[in-house]
Amino acid sequence: MSGLPDHLRRPPRGMRDWLPPQFYALKHMEDVLSRVAESFGYRRVEMPVVEHFEVLAKKAGQEVINEIYYFKDKAGRDLGLRFDMTVPVARALSYSLDVPRPVRWYYFTKVFRYDEPQHGRYREFYQFGIELVGSSTPRADAEVLHVLADSLSAAGAVDYVVKINDRRAVDKMLEALGLSAYRDVIYRALDKKLKLPREEVVAVMTSGGVPRDKAEKIYDMTSEMPLQEAADHLTRLDQSLGAHYAKLVKYLDASTGLGGFRFDMSIVRGLDYYTGIVFEAFAGEYKLAVGGGGRYDDLLELYSGIKTPALGFAIGVERLMEAVGLHNVEKPLDYYIYIFDDEAYPQAVAVAKKLRSAGFSVAVELGEKSLKEAFEYILKIGTRYLIIIGKKELERGVVKIRDLQKREEYEKPINEL
Repeated sequence: MSGLPDHLRRPPRGMRDWLPPQFYALKHMEDVLSRVAESFGYRRVEMPVVEHFEVLAKKAGQEVINEIYYFKDKAGRDLGLRFDMTVPVARALSYSLDVPRPVRWYYFTKVFRYDEPQHGRYREFYQFGIELVGSSTPRADAEVLHVLADSLSAAGAVDYVVKINDRRAVDKMLEALGLSAYRDVIYRALDKKLKLPREEVVAVMTSGGVPRDKAEKIYDMTSEMPLQEAADHLTRLDQSLGAHYAKLVKYLDASTGLGGFRFDMSIVRGLDYYTGIVFEAFAGEYKLAVGGGGRYDDLLELYSGIKTPALGFAIGVERLMEAVGLHNVEKPLDYYIYIFDDEAYPQAVAVAKKLRSAGFSVAVELGEKSLKEAFEYILKIGTRYLIIIGKKELERGVVKIRDLQKREEYEKPINEL
């Protein structure tokens, strides 16, 4: 028997099919995370999958630009698939200037990155995230971190940690060391600190021209500490920054507690649009970050010409699902109606309509299976009740119901269903 070759029967590399058990697990995660965002007053948005390439590339950084799915349409326009939702949101707000500030938006949607597929990294994947646009206060920072913490908890990540840093602090440190000219290469190295051994991180810096002794000093200085110590540490670099973080710690402590937060100066994030606070979230023993975000106070100005403070986060949904062990959710059929001949079909359809109008899922036998075959089938797909309508049942105005969970069988008048 001929057919497609095996590699064409599989999805394109880095992408996946969502069959019912996996899709309902995804849908469960969508419902859980959406409820958290809605409870904080965030409202859901969706943007086009395709954006102008110039919009996507404007402040993404070269590494991300290289990962954009780029193409020309039939009119020769340069387009690309969105790699996150922050850029499309900033673009949308650039012409929606009448939307009251602060704007609280959230999303649960697909994004695309032409990256090397590996564990926990797909080319097409789902992101859940929020964007808080129009406030520069430490309360705004605390709110976004609070939503992130509640999202992780609601998803089942009991043992999570959110590592926080500020790009302004790293810039002040590099300035004091006389290394501001090497900012890009140092940021690139720090972004790999949680993934690579010390020698490899130092090598990234030295290969970019940073003297080895200073590269090792940067590695040691960008350490982790309790969040409560961050304000004093940052005050030594910049007084106003220290004061901002003292307030942030106070607000976070009041809203969600500090147990799930750490300060880590190696967290810088890979996207060039971040300007201030940045953070990454980790869940339990899962090695990869399940989410991250930060402040991007310059991004909206690139599109609208108006200075607008903003920050947000995005969670990699597939990673979070793997971290909390959510792989499959079975969605059993409520009722399966079996009839022996066409005479009972109108009655079967009428019963199905009644049950569906009451909110149940119902399938009617298509006329190809014996009762034994139908019974084997519904056990495989997962079904709660089997309804049998035969000639005798029709004459008496009843249906026979088998409760497959309790293994009981009884009759019920049709008009009582």
